[in-house]
Amino acid sequence: MNNTPIKTPCVGICKYNKENYCVGCKRSSNEISGWINYSDDLRKAIMQDLEQRELTNND
Repeated sequence: MNNTPIKTPCVGICKYNKENYCVGCKRSSNEISGWINYSDDLRKAIMQDLEQRELTNND
């Protein structure tokens, strides 16, 4: 069993598109601000969802 915490997907490009998703890590502002308090299960679910998100950089 792996007890390593799920790390943030932040890549240091903190710019939001019109849908309020970060164009760097694809998370919403709520997901970013809540990340530190999320359980590993919720973090895993978000990470899986990020793989499916298609974002546009529409300033």
